[in-house]
Amino acid sequence: MSDIPEIVRFALPERVRKDIENAASKQKRVEEIRLHCGRRTTLTSAGRNIPTSAVLTRQEIDRMLTRLCEGSVYAFRDTIAEGYIGLRGGVRVGVCGRAALSGGKICGVYDIDTLVIRIPHPSPPLGSEIAELIRKNEFTSGVLIYSPPGVGKTTLLRSLAGILASGERAVRVSVIDTRGELGYSLGDANLCIDMLSGYPKHIGISIAARTLSPQVIICDEIGSRAEADAICEAQGCGVPLIATAHASSVRELLGRSGMGLLHKSGCFSAYI
Repeated sequence: MSDIPEIVRFALPERVRKDIENAASKQKRVEEIRLHCGRRTTLTSAGRNIPTSAVLTRQEIDRMLTRLCEGSVYAFRDTIAEGYIGLRGGVRVGVCGRAALSGGKICGVYDIDTLVIRIPHPSPPLGSEIAELIRKNEFTSGVLIYSPPGVGKTTLLRSLAGILASGERAVRVSVIDTRGELGYSLGDANLCIDMLSGYPKHIGISIAARTLSPQVIICDEIGSRAEADAICEAQGCGVPLIATAHASSVRELLGRSGMGLLHKSGCFSAYI
């Protein structure tokens, strides 16, 4: 269980922690812990869902949420309304329950009954071919990496940031880390990285392009029209983007209005 971050270990009820430790001891690596009110806790390892015997009560879920938020759920109210909590060390907790609406928008979530804890892990350097591709294009256009959820896009993006920002050929990299996941393992003092943590993606992209003079911007899981507009603006400033998006095919990817705009604008020289 050494790969489970301390903040997660501290938040887990003791009886649940023991069940998770027992199940995890039989796995090479735990990627997610999925906790539900009134249903069995499960682990995700190598894409497999592994059940445990632990079933949490509403009170235990509430206590866990408070501990994960370090005593102040209110401080995380905005991201909880967006469905997640970002914690130290690149840990992300997906949150769902009953939504409170105002003007058609989610203003809060209550009766929370599911916490999905995604645990980051160090990985060997990945994506050197993609780094060379964008270097070959002399940073004049970007690269979009697409796949279904859960197959390692964020891990690849994080590695790419490290490759581009290090060594004798290091370039200036701005990372838009909206949910606090990309910054994990990018704390080396030698990296030429500006980390925009917690910024909405479209705002972070715009600020980076206008004020930080990056040679490349890196951003995870783009898709909205506002993000597409910001990427076009950055490209107009001469700053390419390496980004990821959820899609199982190019047809599905380019069928979205924002992605169609980016394709027509020539913001990406390659789709991977």
